[in-house]
Amino acid sequence: MPTVRFACRFSTPELYRLVAAALVVLGLGGGVVGLVTERDRSSVAAGIVSVSGPLSVDAQESYRSLSDADATAATAFLTNGVEPGALRQRYLDDVARAGGALAVALRDANDEDAARLTVLADQLPIYTGLVETARSYNRLGVPLGGAYLREASGLMRGALLPAAQQLFESAQRRLVDEQREAAGFPWAVPLLFAVTIAALVAAQVLLARRTNRVFNVGLAAASLVALIALQWSTTALTVSADRVDTGRRDGSALAGLLADARRAALQARADEALTLIARGSGAAFEQDFGTVFTGLIGEDGNSGLLTQAASHAPTAADRAVIEEARDHARRWRELHREVRRLDDDGDYQGAVSLATGAGADSTSTVFGHLDTTMTSALATADERVERQADRGGSALGGLGVALVLLTGGLVTAVVLGFRPRIGEYR
Repeated sequence: MPTVRFACRFSTPELYRLVAAALVVLGLGGGVVGLVTERDRSSVAAGIVSVSGPLSVDAQESYRSLSDADATAATAFLTNGVEPGALRQRYLDDVARAGGALAVALRDANDEDAARLTVLADQLPIYTGLVETARSYNRLGVPLGGAYLREASGLMRGALLPAAQQLFESAQRRLVDEQREAAGFPWAVPLLFAVTIAALVAAQVLLARRTNRVFNVGLAAASLVALIALQWSTTALTVSADRVDTGRRDGSALAGLLADARRAALQARADEALTLIARGSGAAFEQDFGTVFTGLIGEDGNSGLLTQAASHAPTAADRAVIEEARDHARRWRELHREVRRLDDDGDYQGAVSLATGAGADSTSTVFGHLDTTMTSALATADERVERQADRGGSALGGLGVALVLLTGGLVTAVVLGFRPRIGEYR
């Protein structure tokens, strides 16, 4: 029999030493792997809170500010002279926020993202220069201003916004990858502790058969310590993984949809203004408006990005805010059709007034409500990502210290359990 052949190969003290050494190695292995895993998961969770999460938000802000600057500049141009101070200030704030967000994002960007940020940093002054030239001509009543504004918008859409979108997508991938890494369950830790417990039970059976002693205090204590380590590490790692995954599912996934929806709305706002600026030759802008609006709420007003976002909303409050945004988008499309009717019927000033006025029934006001509502929903989703990652890191609090103490106690208990038995043969 295998047990007999094994027993014959070693003397009893040697066998005890071998079993004790194996138990010590298993215990140390479980503790070390658990400690390394805890440090890694804590580091990833902290990175989500301090690096990848904020980087994603900065990328969102860069795109939003650039796109809103384009839409605001186009809307301000429709005033045919000195634009309203509020629109001018909004444009300047957008440019300043975009520049600030780019500078912050560059701090934590990898090489690929740094290249995109360089494109944005190089092209942004060119864009603002074109806008200022268009503004100067517009104040003088020179039609050439419209051509400069269209060139500026072309640069924004052809170079700056694609780079900003790629930056956001890269930051979002980085965030989701880290969330998935922190949400995956590390099976090696509980497996090692489970094997250690099984080995400790086997060792106690071995000692009971050879010594006729039913109970070994040292090994029983080691088994209890190993069981505590198994339960503590499994619970902490499970809770941590679940919380980070909740941030991915209810935060990052929703934020991606809302960011795309806000991008579509901003693009549609610029399209609306550029169609009017083109004075009869803006069919391409109007067609683009229809395309992006269909992506936003669908042909029927009950599909598109906002409906997808509402279906992903984790709470009734989130869903209510997104549905409010969808209502604003529907109202905007109705008003836009009226803008196009007025313009097509020759009432250009009426169309401009409806598109840029401050009244409750202007597309400018309704767009403002839509943008504010989507920004609020997006901020909630981003905050959830950070909060859940922070809670995931907190769930691991004390686990590292506990594993060090428990591992030390396990090894000590094994040694104390075998030492008297080995000493009997001296």
